[in-house]
Amino acid sequence: MSHSIPPSRCLIPCVVTRVAKVVYIVGGGSNQLSLVHEAKRLGHRVVVSDINENPPCRSEADYFERVDTVDRAGSLVVARKYKVDGVITDQTDAAVPTVALIAEELGLPGIGFETALRFTNKELMRRTMAGDQLVNIPESQYYDNSHAALEFVNKSGRPPRYWIVKPVNSQGSKGVNRLTGLDDIDKFQDAITESRDKGILVEEFIEGDEYSVEAFVKDGIVHNLAVTKKFHYPQNECIDFRNTYLGDIPRTTEIALFAANQATILRLGLRNGSTHGEFKVSGKEIYLMEIAARGGGGNISGKIIQYLTNFNPSTALIHTCLDEDFDVIFSDYQDRFAVMRFFDFDPGTLKSITYDNEFSKTLLHFELNVTAGSIIRPIHNSRDRPGYFIVADFDRSVVLESERAFLSSFDLAYT
Repeated sequence: MSHSIPPSRCLIPCVVTRVAKVVYIVGGGSNQLSLVHEAKRLGHRVVVSDINENPPCRSEADYFERVDTVDRAGSLVVARKYKVDGVITDQTDAAVPTVALIAEELGLPGIGFETALRFTNKELMRRTMAGDQLVNIPESQYYDNSHAALEFVNKSGRPPRYWIVKPVNSQGSKGVNRLTGLDDIDKFQDAITESRDKGILVEEFIEGDEYSVEAFVKDGIVHNLAVTKKFHYPQNECIDFRNTYLGDIPRTTEIALFAANQATILRLGLRNGSTHGEFKVSGKEIYLMEIAARGGGGNISGKIIQYLTNFNPSTALIHTCLDEDFDVIFSDYQDRFAVMRFFDFDPGTLKSITYDNEFSKTLLHFELNVTAGSIIRPIHNSRDRPGYFIVADFDRSVVLESERAFLSSFDLAYT
């Protein structure tokens, strides 16, 4: 189930389009709903494709085709069938190369297929960024074999916890784990399974505070919109547990992150579109973890940035894919406050779950993926998370109290 309140303001000055165009949105999950809603609000017809038979966007779209987002040939057939005027995706890495390829094949605005690969394949990303003066890259090795990766770690002369394993291309922290010396071969195999290209990186684990930077790029100009402070589950240091916008990021850190984000985007060659960059600050050094040519998931792009900055990335993406002009105008994100919080319920089979739903004034978004009878699993990857919510307000103390009160209202009974 989900709950959300509409944004309080229209966030990109625009006039409703009078000539309807056909916008193809690749991927029909809940994170794409903001794109569908904006395209419809602007007067366009919407085509959605997704591997699932009945994804959340299907009922909102004008046309639906059941095609996997990574099926580039099948998605191209859909684009030609509906004679689309623009093709777009957001908050999902898997669809980025598909969208780029369709745009190239049909002569539509896009980021370019090679650029898409640099933003979705971590090995290629690191090779492209090597030697940059503003951004450090963790030491890493590429493998397509679990046993070879384990042999490297064992012979490295460093303890297992020095290393992290990750798929070269996946999303949502699936297959990402810090090594411990226990069951590491299983972690390597899990990463290979989750990698679309069946390759993994064994990478130096960087100690330090983690942040993400949200930006929008127009005509090669990077507009840094906000910095997110990230916290992780104690049982997996690679999975987001809490993302905050509480006005507590030092200005010097923000400036350094904005500079690193801009340098990364320009070096990887993106000229238009949303980005979500993840960095670690270790002492005075900035390390790139990864960066995506799409907005942050969990409705960072769909709702949080819109609330904090008066800028709607969804609207901007639609204008971009249709080659329509617009201005990137936004407010200082630190004038408002928000927290995204994922649930961390005890594992077990639910008998019942109740909560207080009287938070409409501060609840920007709420998703709960478990009900009576659901099995709650330990949080080993992002798919194990049972849901999340976003609270937002002009007052920092109100946001923190709303987060605490909403969490404390949950009452779970197990069988």
